[in-house]
Amino acid sequence: MTLFFAIVLSLFLVVVGLQYILIRFMLPQRLSDMARMIISSLLTLSINTVPLLYMRSDRILDQLPWWHREFIVFPYAIFMVASAFSGTLFSAVLLVRSTLPKLWPRFDRSKRDFVANAARTLVGTSFGPLAYGTYHENGATEISRVVLPYSGLHPDLCGFRIAQVTDIHAGPFMSFESIARTVSMANALRPDLIVLTGDYINNSPAYVDGCVRLLDDLKANAGVFGVYGNHDYYTGIRCVREAFSKTSISMLSNGQSTAKGLEGVLNIIGIDDPVSGWATDAQFQDLAEISGLVASQQFNLLLSHRPGIFKACKDWNVQLTLAGHTHGGQVIVPMVGKRGLSLAGLFMTYTHGLYESEKDPEARMYVSRGIGTIVAPIRLFCKPEIVEVTLTRA
Repeated sequence: MTLFFAIVLSLFLVVVGLQYILIRFMLPQRLSDMARMIISSLLTLSINTVPLLYMRSDRILDQLPWWHREFIVFPYAIFMVASAFSGTLFSAVLLVRSTLPKLWPRFDRSKRDFVANAARTLVGTSFGPLAYGTYHENGATEISRVVLPYSGLHPDLCGFRIAQVTDIHAGPFMSFESIARTVSMANALRPDLIVLTGDYINNSPAYVDGCVRLLDDLKANAGVFGVYGNHDYYTGIRCVREAFSKTSISMLSNGQSTAKGLEGVLNIIGIDDPVSGWATDAQFQDLAEISGLVASQQFNLLLSHRPGIFKACKDWNVQLTLAGHTHGGQVIVPMVGKRGLSLAGLFMTYTHGLYESEKDPEARMYVSRGIGTIVAPIRLFCKPEIVEVTLTRA
């Protein structure tokens, strides 16, 4: 058993325990303790057999009726997250309720009423935003347009437009229909160049061929280039590489290439994912090799799945870095700081949006919020995005 699997299993068991506690306290008080215990156990057990229904199936979710995703998978994911969120708060409420009378003797409300009402309130208030984030915001992909001025920009790059698509995570939460819609949106921009920055598949090889075939429909005059992400390695990098080798997409692994018609003008660098530190700023081991790919007399565009590379490449004469990986945290608390408070900010330096080097403002990186999700198909104040970058002369 790997450490990662042990952590996931432990968290799952904790959430199941929280579900049981919440259900038991939310049941009518007129039922006996034994009746509430039996009902809570049966409901919790039935809810958490949902993943087993699909683990035993040879067919991937996109080959099943659409309502499986809308009426089974999505509600299950919402309930899991609601259990984790409201259950954690509920545990804190129980702690406060047991401590407060000792500190404040006059606090003598009925324990049963207080606890039951707290459970119902926490679960009810968490389900609304989570349902909105799953059924609306999660599918409301937007175009984020960014104009970046550069002094001394080559005339052939003035007005040059780059579209970035990243973090699709094809799997139970991301249908082929949604991927096809993303491809259509990117093509409708008619960009000069399209770049892909990793995590095309969530973790199941069953989705590889269908996803990659759809991505092969991306079209741009200067070409389509990409790099691999950590989830592509989790899926099985051999089968992912093989699928992309049958497409017109140029995948880069610690290598460089030139866009069509821009030889000697635009240098595209693509780097491998370190496949470590899932929720941290990963350590890149081949910095000397990567920095050697920079062309001093050209505009350097660096593609990296993880934004942590910016700590090093902002000093390499790399004008623009495009990255993903963070999903913007999937949940952003607005009106906190310059770009809102992202959950990804608890672990990573760069979360979403545009960043500039302190030494050279023209050394920039854009971190996309991506298309897909992990853990749960939920986004709040963090819509999926396709990024369109336009280069102009300062």
